[in-house]
Amino acid sequence: MKRVMKQYHIATLLAAATLLSGCSLFGEDKADGTDKVPANIILANDDARVFDSGGGETTVYFVATDAWTATVDQPWCSVDPAEGDSSVTSVTVTVVGNDSTDERNATLTLRSGDAVARLTIVQKQKDALTVTSNRIEMGHQGGEARVEVVANIPFEYEIAADASEWITPVETRAVSTTVLLFDVAANESGRKRSGEIVIRSGEYAETVTVYQSGEEPQLVLTRDNYAVGSEGETIKVELQSNVPCQMRISDGVDWLREVSSRSLSTYTRWFEVDPNEGYDSRTAEILFYDDESGVSATVTVTQMQLNAIVVSEDVYVVEAEGGRLDFEINTNVDFEVGVSEEWIRLLPESRGLETRMLQFEVDPNPDNGERVAVITLAGENIEQTLTVYQNGLSGASVLRIVHESGDFTLPSIGGSHFYYGLVSWGDGSQEEYTEGASHVYTGSGPHTVSIETHGAEEFSLQNLTGVTEVDLSRF
Repeated sequence: MKRVMKQYHIATLLAAATLLSGCSLFGEDKADGTDKVPANIILANDDARVFDSGGGETTVYFVATDAWTATVDQPWCSVDPAEGDSSVTSVTVTVVGNDSTDERNATLTLRSGDAVARLTIVQKQKDALTVTSNRIEMGHQGGEARVEVVANIPFEYEIAADASEWITPVETRAVSTTVLLFDVAANESGRKRSGEIVIRSGEYAETVTVYQSGEEPQLVLTRDNYAVGSEGETIKVELQSNVPCQMRISDGVDWLREVSSRSLSTYTRWFEVDPNEGYDSRTAEILFYDDESGVSATVTVTQMQLNAIVVSEDVYVVEAEGGRLDFEINTNVDFEVGVSEEWIRLLPESRGLETRMLQFEVDPNPDNGERVAVITLAGENIEQTLTVYQNGLSGASVLRIVHESGDFTLPSIGGSHFYYGLVSWGDGSQEEYTEGASHVYTGSGPHTVSIETHGAEEFSLQNLTGVTEVDLSRF
């Protein structure tokens, strides 16, 4: 790849300028004395600019109808000039060398009045098979996905099996670079999905991930749960969003922090977990959110204590029909498994060095009432117990409360057989029911709080301020 890339079309710029200004370029007043047209800005070419690991510069051409500013959101990327007057003009984007083994990206933002134009800057990692980008973002309607591969040796590609039904090859065009074309089917489910295309050339391989969103604004995490050993480590969090997002870590957590020297990409964030020298496990949450759209995604980091057996949950609820119960264990000791009831049976499993997956078979519950069993994991003077509740044939009850407040405190729920509840706060977050627990919202209401309970017979709501509806139809 050339270090200096120039892509522009003067005729396109002039045509765009004329269209923007209504036959009067760059925001000048019309001859009849009417107000000038609103400020606007258009890129001559909005294709992502891709640099190899050595860096370089590229010229970006655009037309603006008023004064403009230019900014980039990453320190390894700069733009010059940072502002200018209305004209058919350009800025130069300069990228320094990338010595890491991770691809990184940045965004060039051009503003003129209320108008905004954005351009993605991608820089490849060192010593990697070069493709246009390792990520392709598609809208729910689908369309054509283009992957440019630069190689002087033969290569092949493969679509992941779980994505082969909605990502299909169209054709390959051999030019100065090889362009692989894929057809991405419309996502009619409205739910986010992702699929991988693997490009191989000799000992090198590149994975291009296609992210496709649903119709609603979304934040997509490739992984939302991390189990970390007591010695600590650096974790990599990858996300994709079709809205701008912010990040915050749980209050009072000083053992988990973002590594600013590595988190130089809009879509990849690195976090350092300190060693845990205590004898209790600890948990923190990393929240990615967008206040305007109300979408959010939470990463939970659980760090085990010294000589510990750690599971992500200590209570599990199984439906009346029974079935498989699987959970992952992170441990540094040998342990034995005990089950208190005959209707739960441990299945054969393959043992790993650090992380083990336990699988149980749960028999159907023939009665209307719920039943409970305890699974015990014990080894080297350490014991971890997990409680399994199985619903009766009558199922769970649900209490729904609609309110318009910025915060909400849960009602008191009771009953002679009440043992478990799951709270959905109405903004995408959930937690196990605890009497008196409260939640603060970052977006405006109304909010619908749903409390799924097992064995509940009564409830008491002390404060009705802001409450507009209480639904008891399923309670």
